[in-house]
Amino acid sequence: MEVKGTPMRKTVLPVLLLLALTVPLIGQQPAITPKSNVSILIDSRPDFAEIRIDGRFIGTTPLNYRLTPGVHQLELTRARYGAWVRELTVTEGLPTRVTALLEAPASEKPCPTAP
Repeated sequence: MEVKGTPMRKTVLPVLLLLALTVPLIGQQPAITPKSNVSILIDSRPDFAEIRIDGRFIGTTPLNYRLTPGVHQLELTRARYGAWVRELTVTEGLPTRVTALLEAPASEKPCPTAP
């Protein structure tokens, strides 16, 4: 059977191919896109503290880093200073800045002078 000079086979084949590719998609859940990493600026006083995120060393302060959204364990350490440990909640699409104030142990703090 021909339609205006075109064989039926040539016009039906592309339509059937399109249907074959489209039908499995009907009724399926949309693909879940992975969460994009968020920019995190980590700083400390004094500088050059070691940074561990979720127990993994990633560098020293100051540092720009990218993290997946969610809750992370953040730890900053430096020789002669106490560890600074916090739980950091990273929100998708919201760049975050963290500034840690590391404190020297009480035995190394200077004694106040009497007036």
